[in-house]
Amino acid sequence: MSFYRTYRPQVIGEIDNVAVHAQLLSLLTKDKKHLPHAFLFTGPRGAGKTTAARIIAKLFNCLKPTKYGPCGKCEQCVSIADGRNLDVLEIDAASNRGIDEMRLLRDSINLAPSGAAFKIYIIDEVHMLTTEAFNALLKTIEEPPAHAVFVLATTDPQKVPATITSRCTGISFHRATGEELMNALKRIVKEEHIEIDEGALTLIAGSVDGSFRDAVKTLEQVSFHTGKITKEVVATLISASDEDIIARFLDALKARNAMPALTEVATLTSQGKDIKFFMQSCLGALQKELVTGADVKDLIRRFVEAYGMMKISPLPELPLELIVVEYCGPVPIKPEGRVEGSPSTPASPAGGSPNLGLLTLEKLTEHWLDFISALKPYNNSVAGVLRSARPKAVDHGIVTIEAFYQFHKDKLSESRTKDILVDVLKKLFGEKVKVEIILGKK
Repeated sequence: MSFYRTYRPQVIGEIDNVAVHAQLLSLLTKDKKHLPHAFLFTGPRGAGKTTAARIIAKLFNCLKPTKYGPCGKCEQCVSIADGRNLDVLEIDAASNRGIDEMRLLRDSINLAPSGAAFKIYIIDEVHMLTTEAFNALLKTIEEPPAHAVFVLATTDPQKVPATITSRCTGISFHRATGEELMNALKRIVKEEHIEIDEGALTLIAGSVDGSFRDAVKTLEQVSFHTGKITKEVVATLISASDEDIIARFLDALKARNAMPALTEVATLTSQGKDIKFFMQSCLGALQKELVTGADVKDLIRRFVEAYGMMKISPLPELPLELIVVEYCGPVPIKPEGRVEGSPSTPASPAGGSPNLGLLTLEKLTEHWLDFISALKPYNNSVAGVLRSARPKAVDHGIVTIEAFYQFHKDKLSESRTKDILVDVLKKLFGEKVKVEIILGKK
């Protein structure tokens, strides 16, 4: 069994997130019948929301509770930990986001628990529910039977309606601190008798963006190394970028010299380096120079924005390349061709926007569903329309999209809609283009 499953916290005392630990302990001061019937857990992925939700389920149903919370050893606690407790239902809203699923929940909620005192409904990524599904869930949360408890979890609380949020007790999960991650890793190191340097553990903790889950997975990966695990071993196994590469890249960027900066990105990509970790390392280096001037502040803002874009980018290196191109300006055209490993030489499409050659019909077709998903936060109805359309051509900086119904063509042809399409295409593929809509034959 994997480290993450083996060492997942099973009782309150094993939770390393200090703030969450304290909030769960505070629940022990009340009788179960006076506890909230609905919780909303918010925070980034890997922060321990699902783990804490299961501990909440144990808190309500443990047969032998202690003054420190659920025992973790009785039949109820063990069956919840194993995922076989019939009265604890875990629903992934990303896969079951429709009204039918919420109606089934509403219809079954009045049935008494089969063997526990409470029925616990854990709904992960709850922000993915449709509007209709949220309305159905709201009616259920407003008037639940006494035996029902809801634990809603989300990485995007802004998308959860206020009507839902107001009826829940909120618990915020922040990204784990270095100390919290080190405590979690050291507990596993001790149990597994892993021989590893303190510096190696520190490097793992610094490479996972505050995620307990990713930290434990990385430790498990490096644990297969024969002999003592050093910082150098970890750096190699997690594809960490060395300081020389970071220095060369940032020096080229500060000098607004696009070609060598793009070449460094191409080298990182070809070597399979972790672009996300590289960007974190660059931000760390820039942070040390924060007081040196406005240019550094501007670069930090650009890196933070690009880091967020990585979640929706079909290619991890594109946001980083976009920083280079926008900060340094267009790459000069060289008659003899482009530098090996660097992005295509720009041309001038209609409208004068630089055509970097990053977007092709093949690439857009391959990532069409990613494009639609990225559109949803901007305009969900446009994203729905695009599911019935398809990319037709990408030529000289113009993306042609083929719609098959007149009202779809009219909707996509609206100037505001086109602006959204252009903006999202640029965020995903790093290239400013024009968009044209045509009516195709079904």
